Amino acid sequence: MASHERLSIRRSIVGQSEHASQCRLQIMSCQAGNLRARLENMFITFTNTKGGVGKSTLSCHLAIWLFDRGYRVALLDTDPQGSSSEWMRNAEPGITVRVTSDSDAIQTARNELMAAHDFVIADAPGAEGGAANAVTMLADLAVLPLEPTALCVRALKDALKTIRLSQTVREGKPETVLVLNKVNKRSRRTATLKKQLRTSGFRVAESELRWLDAIAESCDSAVTRETAPKYAGGAMDMEALFVELMAGRLSDRIAANE
Repeated sequence: MASHERLSIRRSIVGQSEHASQCRLQIMSCQAGNLRARLENMFITFTNTKGGVGKSTLSCHLAIWLFDRGYRVALLDTDPQGSSSEWMRNAEPGITVRVTSDSDAIQTARNELMAAHDFVIADAPGAEGGAANAVTMLADLAVLPLEPTALCVRALKDALKTIRLSQTVREGKPETVLVLNKVNKRSRRTATLKKQLRTSGFRVAESELRWLDAIAESCDSAVTRETAPKYAGGAMDMEALFVELMAGRLSDRIAANE
């Protein structure tokens, strides 16, 4: 089945359960669909020095989501565990995969991939080190997945050190967005944490990713491609996040070109 047919079926399923939200996403997706003609290629890094927060899951899902919309996409796996590269080779052979955890080789790989693709998605290691620093400092957009726990919030200080250094050297780059992952729906803790982070000056995505079995079990595939009803919630969460991230970038680029 063609990619656009899979997407059409999935949207129909999701629309039956969350019609109002889907209508909003369709409007934003149209805006994101206009990206291709105007948007320069982008290097997007999913980073956090704490492991297990969803970097590999999100990097693979975003790469597939963009690929299914017709973009030339590459995945750069810099984590020695190699989870995202193995995932992608099984899920979508059409996406270019490059693997290196050598800090000196990361910039070369990034430059070569950027020359041939619209988007390069990087999965950073879940620990401090040369590879994590290199792949984060080269990013146009750094996305930090974050669980709504005290331990994850405490680890933010280490996760943001490299980003703040890069922003000083590169005049504000990379743009940085915190994404709350593995949350409980309508959780008061999540709402409070989001407010606290924003008060502290962090940009936090409005979209959240719930703790869903469909997402947890999506290794070697993507919930955004699945059509069974049990995947609808995960697909909705992923699409809402990606549309929010990419539409924001589109608005900035269009404004800069007008």
